[in-house]
Amino acid sequence: MSSRGRYEDISTLLYLVPFVGGFVYGLVLWIENGISLVLPRTVYLDVTRDPIFFTIASLAVLLGVIMEVNGTDLVARPAKLASLGNTLQSIAVAALVLVLICAFYANGFTDVSGTATDFIVGRYGLVFPAMLILLSYLITARFNVAALGNRKVMAVIAMLLVPASLYEIGKRQTALGLVVALAFLVIGLALYLVPEKKPSPPKQE
Repeated sequence: MSSRGRYEDISTLLYLVPFVGGFVYGLVLWIENGISLVLPRTVYLDVTRDPIFFTIASLAVLLGVIMEVNGTDLVARPAKLASLGNTLQSIAVAALVLVLICAFYANGFTDVSGTATDFIVGRYGLVFPAMLILLSYLITARFNVAALGNRKVMAVIAMLLVPASLYEIGKRQTALGLVVALAFLVIGLALYLVPEKKPSPPKQE
């Protein structure tokens, strides 16, 4: 096996750390709490609020990116960076969907408001995919002041403001903190998921 193939295999394993690690960590906590039909909310929140697990998952993905870039020839690196940008966004979307499903499961697939609350309270479940989206943009675009107006960057900023609003405003008024956090979440998801309308070309006379 070539060194390039070995780097890609190792990086793929590193990209799986957030998912496999989260599953194993959650399963251990679930067993300790007693296996039940519905995932306990405490288990969901313990995993998504754990700064150590968040750090390990983030470093694993970053290390995977570094290994892939270092294992690529200089000539092929621009194409590799573009590919890595797509990979990071795919991981971010998969992580976001998985966290939402787990939050829904922890609320018995019936309590939508409880699901939204747990999703916001479990801050790293939101910060992690937002961080990956921002990283994907930074490695595929030359950063400048004008780039701050990019929809993806604005979406990441909005999503990162969700936990900040929850804890800063929520410390004073819990209901207001939840409303503001939910508003930032909706804005962030809309900016990222809804395609931007391109201006129609001017009509030729």
